[in-house]
Amino acid sequence: MATGIVSTAIHNAATLGSGTYSDLADLISAILFFAAVVGYVALIVFTIAGWFTGAGVVDEVRREIANDGFTVLAFTAASGVLAARALAAGSTWAAVTCAVVALVSWVILGYTAVIAAFFSAAQSREHPPAPTTPLPWTHVNGTWFLMVVGTQAVAVAFGALAAAKRVKWYAEVAALWWGIGVLILIVMAVLVVARLIIVGLSHDDEVAPYWVLMGAGAISVLAGAEVIGTGSAQRLVTHDVVGTLCLMAWIFGTWLIPLLIVLMIWHARRPGTHSGFRTALWSIVFPIGMWGVASRQLGIAWQVPWIKTMGTWEAWLALLIWVIVFVGMLRWWWRWLSTRRSETSSPAR
Repeated sequence: MATGIVSTAIHNAATLGSGTYSDLADLISAILFFAAVVGYVALIVFTIAGWFTGAGVVDEVRREIANDGFTVLAFTAASGVLAARALAAGSTWAAVTCAVVALVSWVILGYTAVIAAFFSAAQSREHPPAPTTPLPWTHVNGTWFLMVVGTQAVAVAFGALAAAKRVKWYAEVAALWWGIGVLILIVMAVLVVARLIIVGLSHDDEVAPYWVLMGAGAISVLAGAEVIGTGSAQRLVTHDVVGTLCLMAWIFGTWLIPLLIVLMIWHARRPGTHSGFRTALWSIVFPIGMWGVASRQLGIAWQVPWIKTMGTWEAWLALLIWVIVFVGMLRWWWRWLSTRRSETSSPAR
């Protein structure tokens, strides 16, 4: 998901220059796109293989939904992002396939996650937790915005297809899912803010996923810009309404960035907080990359050159953050492998 959107951002950045600059940007974008596709296909293959070999894939998905809420919607978001990137690469069949996968997975995983959240809340009311048990509110965190991201990813995928192919039902799906995503964004924002006020943040809480709030707003802007780009192919929502809401979401998301930076610095300086690489850091890469892509599309839709230019150049910042997190992940893997080797080679006591 993060790699796919950074690939899209660098692909857009190639339009700002020519010659060596454009060739370098295209090469980096192609490498990132290849890496995103390989990871995406590997995830699907291993999941299917685990399903048929009895590796407990279904139980793992259930456990993730029960413990981590809406993180499973990252697959839906990745499908939608790759659909738009594949279309930019000229592969319509891959774009349509990924868009359909995003839509189907949104229906299955999205409803399952929402129902699980309702059941969890109902059980907590019927059986109040013990004093040592985490409060139900602690399960509400930044990852819940992945429901918004997954929903808007469907809108992005079908909006891009509608703008390119002028198929009416593509445009209508984009408009409908964009509207659903906006409403879910409001609901999730209220829940997460209530959680922060009621429970607060402990040193065990990971703050990186709260960047997904900004990412949810950014992808809502991108989806809205794609809906505007469909022209008269759909009449479910007016372009003035979509454009106004997108501009407000972009302003709010931009306003959040300094607050999120301060939050991470404050939390990192608290005693007992976890430092070093953790997979949650990838939830920072996606919002940063998405903000740039969304800003560029908003600038195009509203015909505001400075927003378009700023969003396009931001791709290189997103790439820098991606490299930092990727290198941190490689170092973490290397240390883990070194530890395993030392444990294996050490003589039995």
